[in-house]
Parts: sequence; structure tokens; C-alpha cells
Amino acid sequence: MSTRGTTARFVSTALGGLIAVSFVALSAGSVWIPPGDVLRVLAAHLTPFGDLPDAMVDAIVWNIRMPRLVVASVVGATLAGGASALQGTFRNPIVDGQLIGLSAISAIGALLGFWAGYATVGPEAAIVGGALVGAAGSWFVARTARHDDTGFGRLVLIGIAIGLSVSAMVATASIAIHDPRIPDVTFWFFGGLGTATWTTAAWVAALGGIGLITVAARSSRIDILGLGERAAQHVGVDVGVVVTTVTAIVGFGVGATVGAAGVIGFVGLVAARVVHHRVGPHHSTTIPVSIIVGAAFLVAADTIGRFFGHGFEVPVGLVTTILGGLYLARLVAVGRVGP
Repeated sequence: MSTRGTTARFVSTALGGLIAVSFVALSAGSVWIPPGDVLRVLAAHLTPFGDLPDAMVDAIVWNIRMPRLVVASVVGATLAGGASALQGTFRNPIVDGQLIGLSAISAIGALLGFWAGYATVGPEAAIVGGALVGAAGSWFVARTARHDDTGFGRLVLIGIAIGLSVSAMVATASIAIHDPRIPDVTFWFFGGLGTATWTTAAWVAALGGIGLITVAARSSRIDILGLGERAAQHVGVDVGVVVTTVTAIVGFGVGATVGAAGVIGFVGLVAARVVHHRVGPHHSTTIPVSIIVGAAFLVAADTIGRFFGHGFEVPVGLVTTILGGLYLARLVAVGRVGP
């Protein structure tokens, strides 16, 4: 089968998987909603046809599970699309926003948003704060690392150091402040989608969408970086500008996701690597396809956490870390990761 045919088949499978896990997410939970009732609710709200089932079913599906599904999809898409861009920019198959410290940096802005802006603006202040601080901090990290001969290795070391330190500080602050507006420690290490609302969904979709569209528009320059720094400079690409710009844009999107759902690891790494192996290295393709796979992966992980919690929710970041860790171990075992 041609490369184009293989890509089309993979995209169709990914879209089908996203639709399937979305229906499971809307049906499964402490109260099981039959798929037929789910379809009736969606038809009633999204089309001029269809009658609503009883009020309780409508409230569960449309006001509780649907916003959560939208937030999970957008967060997964943003993390995966950003990771695909970062992996191409730094020419390394395992880089993502969490590894180089973007998530931890963004958590500072999200924490400040929860604390300072909640009363006047609402919880969306955390999304805006995370996005702005994420962009600024990511730009600084990329600028700090880009002149070093060790390149990516230095960036990872800086990211890990910042990530560990900042995560600890954010967690300590969330404990010490004793403010009910600020999520607990679990949110800052393993994320959470339990507080998702339509307002949250709208804000993270808007800011995450801006980040994804902006970084996707730079896919051709990211592809040129794959030829090597000298080749990129030879065709007139300013490598430093591209690296810092892409990193800052990804940081903006990652920051929005942290404000909406906390720090969730491995989503970007797993989705972007799966897509790269299936559809090839061209980022005009890998970024949009990673968006689909990332959305499906996080929706599936959140549904697993809700379904197997037996009366409580397993934090979605725990599920993604377990699955992502196993996937990364497999990549290492078969020799598919390296500098």
C-alpha cells in the first residue's frame, strides 16, 4: 500500500477510535447511560431534531460528561500536537512539554490564576495564567539552552531541574496556602478532569487552538530543522528564532492545559511517537494526526480511570504515566529511541 494510503487508513482508524472512546466516555460512569440515550441527548442539543430523555440523563450527559469529554479531547490534542512539534524542532524522539519543564513552569501561572484571579474572573484565570507564564518561561528555557554545543542534552537537564524544583514549590504552596480555590497536590502531579465545565472547555479550546494553529503553521520550518542546523541556515532559516518561537508557542498551549486539567504526563510523547512511526516525519501531517491520536488517548485514559475506580477516580495522569511508561520501555527495548 502507498504511503498516502497507509496514512489515510491510520487517520481513519484514529478518528474511529476517538469517536468510539467518546461514546464510551459519555455512557460509562457511576450511572450507566445507554448509547441510545446518549445519542438522543446529543441530537437534542446539537440538531433541531430529537427529544430529550429525562432530566437526570440530560444533566449527566450534557452538563457533566460532555464538558469533561471536550476538555480531555482538547488537552490531549494540545499536548500531542505540541510534542510532535518539539520532537521535530529538537530532532529527538522522546521530547515533550513535561520532559523539558514546560508543564511545571506553566503550573506557576495556573497556581497564581487560581489564587489571585478566581474571585474576580473565575477558574478560567488559571487557564490564562498558565498559558502566559508557560509561553514566557518556555521562551526563556529555549534561549538558555540553544547556544550550547550539547544542544538537546542541555535543554533536557535544564528542563528536568526546573520541572522538579518548580513542581515541588507549587505543591508546597498549594498545601501551605490552605485556599479551597486551589486544587490539591494530586492535581499538580497527575492532573484531573473532574471539575471540567463548559466554561473551562471554551477557554482551553480557544487558547489551546491558538497554540496548535500557530505551531502547525510552522511545520515547514520544523521539517527544515530536521535536515540539520547547517542545512537549515543555508536555506535562510534562523535556527535560534525557530527553536525559541516553537518552544514558546508550545508552552502557551501546554500552559492552557495545565490551568484546565493539571499536569498530565506522557500524552504527547506517546501520541507523537506512534504517529511518527505510522505516517512519517513530515510535520504538516504528523502534527494534525497527533492531535487526533492525543485526543483519543487522553479520553481513553480518563475513561479507564473513571471506570476502574470503584467509587473513586484514578487520576488521569496516573493512567497515562502507567501506559506511557510501558510504551517508552518498549521503545527502549527495541532500540527506537536515542539521540
